[in-house]
Amino acid sequence: MPRDSRASPARGTVTLADVARTAGVSLATASFVLSGRGGSRSAGSETTKVKVRAAAAELGYVPNRHAQAMRTGRGGGIVLALGTLDDPWGVQLTTQVRDDALEHDLSTLVLADERWFEYLLGASTDAALVTSVDFVENGPDLVRRLAASTHSGLVAFSAQMEPEDFDVVSSTPFRAIRQAYQRLRSRHERVQLLAPNLERRSEGTFGHSRTRAFLDAAEELGDGPAAQLVHVVPEGSHDTYLAAVEWLSGPQRPEAVICFTGYQAVALQLAAERIGIRVPEDLEFIAIGDVPAKTEFFGPISYYGVDDVFVRLSSIIIARAIDREDRPGELHTFDWEFFPGTTTRDHEGAP
Repeated sequence: MPRDSRASPARGTVTLADVARTAGVSLATASFVLSGRGGSRSAGSETTKVKVRAAAAELGYVPNRHAQAMRTGRGGGIVLALGTLDDPWGVQLTTQVRDDALEHDLSTLVLADERWFEYLLGASTDAALVTSVDFVENGPDLVRRLAASTHSGLVAFSAQMEPEDFDVVSSTPFRAIRQAYQRLRSRHERVQLLAPNLERRSEGTFGHSRTRAFLDAAEELGDGPAAQLVHVVPEGSHDTYLAAVEWLSGPQRPEAVICFTGYQAVALQLAAERIGIRVPEDLEFIAIGDVPAKTEFFGPISYYGVDDVFVRLSSIIIARAIDREDRPGELHTFDWEFFPGTTTRDHEGAP
């Protein structure tokens, strides 16, 4: 039986030309489909994209990302500089970006430390989200340096910056923290902040903007000394849980708590369940930041956050990855609102 002239070579390295020949498309079209630019018009119709991907799978074609980056200036991937793997917020965002990125043949990489400048300076990526711009030394200057080098696909999560050659997502929880404090203080004499030990960061826990916003809210109502209302525990979900069990079991058990992050609220919820404290009757708490539903074990947690935040953030990052040519930076403002759950007993007229 005659061999199909478009079939792959019997041995040796499979090339992009082999894929194009098998799919019956031009080399340029195959390149667009498999290079992370599948959303481009040059990649052809959806039927063409399916044919190219099927041919690549059949032949076992593996793109050389390094060569591709050298040729196109694109790395075929998205970097999320999250700083930690402990926060459910970051896990949920990564899941959303991964699912959306795969539709455009883009991979997703997570940086779990604060060395994002060093990594991105030498990496070829299609887009990168940096979440700790405001909390590392000279963060805004580092972003500008990256944008001036190779990274037009940058998205900076910052309350301090304006867009330049990169997008800026501005989402400040300061007003939300003030409202959370007032909400709990309306029915409790003492409201405390559960905060992680951030000694590895330059400003530490008490220099962090969220802590400062809490202290301002307490002092505004004449509560204090405000610093004594901050309960600092080790960073990380497991250590926070163990510390919360000890806190809730001790003589100074809190009645109303604002949690610095969503993962701390989850840990506090688990600790309360373990030692039999009724929520919200004996303990009310609110998370600052979205709490993914998959991380909640005993009913939804009340939180201040941004509606549909993961989908919105992902769409901004993906847009930067697939369309970077001559595109000015944009400012995306995310407003916070209260989402009541089972960890608060809210009433009409609350702020």
